[in-house]
Amino acid sequence: MSAPWLSANPDKAWAERLFLLYTPVWMTAVGLVMVTGWIHTFGDVGFMVFSVVVAAPTLALPAFLDRNTQRPWWRSYWFKLNAWSAILVFGGTYFGTAYFFDLMGMRYEFDVSWTFESPVVGRHGGRVPVFMYPLTQAYFVSYFVLLTVAYRRLRPSLGPIGRALLVLGLAYAMAVAETLAMANPLIADAFSYADRTRMLLLGSWGYAVYFIIGLPMLFALDEPTPDDPAPQWTLRRTAFHAIGTYMLILCGLEVWAQLIGPL
Repeated sequence: MSAPWLSANPDKAWAERLFLLYTPVWMTAVGLVMVTGWIHTFGDVGFMVFSVVVAAPTLALPAFLDRNTQRPWWRSYWFKLNAWSAILVFGGTYFGTAYFFDLMGMRYEFDVSWTFESPVVGRHGGRVPVFMYPLTQAYFVSYFVLLTVAYRRLRPSLGPIGRALLVLGLAYAMAVAETLAMANPLIADAFSYADRTRMLLLGSWGYAVYFIIGLPMLFALDEPTPDDPAPQWTLRRTAFHAIGTYMLILCGLEVWAQLIGPL
């Protein structure tokens, strides 16, 4: 009998299904502004409106559609996943973007003046557009749900080493896929890498650190186990767990920097 894609926890499975259905919607929207060239006409307001419109459904859709009245909304998996992802998004965007600027050759040239980044971390001095925060929230919610359902499906027949290799493979595949999608000629004047080939082959391992560490850490959130068939994390536990996860990600980025970077 094959392993399930969705969680045995009905609340978690409902959220996973909803986010999987929404994923192609925001991907189509992002692809559309690239293909049409609309991305080159956006300014601060345009980028911000677009990113908020793309990200808002990760909260608005489940809030509107969730009909489970037996538990408060802040105990729902959809909200805790958003909270967990938001902590990683903020840390990764505010602090972590410096690794991409300084070590991976990433360049932002968006026509915006609204930026928000650490004034201390990073040598390159790259500016991070504010619109990247909500936009990355939509990305990360989808990415982690995709990784979670794939990991659940593939892991049961594997031992500890096999599961570790599975995490590495899924994380690297996700990182390469986004690099291929974003570092393309359609938006080369707004977003690019100094050496796209080296970024794909080596830099993707740096980006994959977010998923190598984040996937096994997030997977436990409200996931039934033989010892606890009905787990229910508190929002407080979820937040502290996300903060700890991001600290481990920073350590992982430093390992990548010492072993591979700069490109």
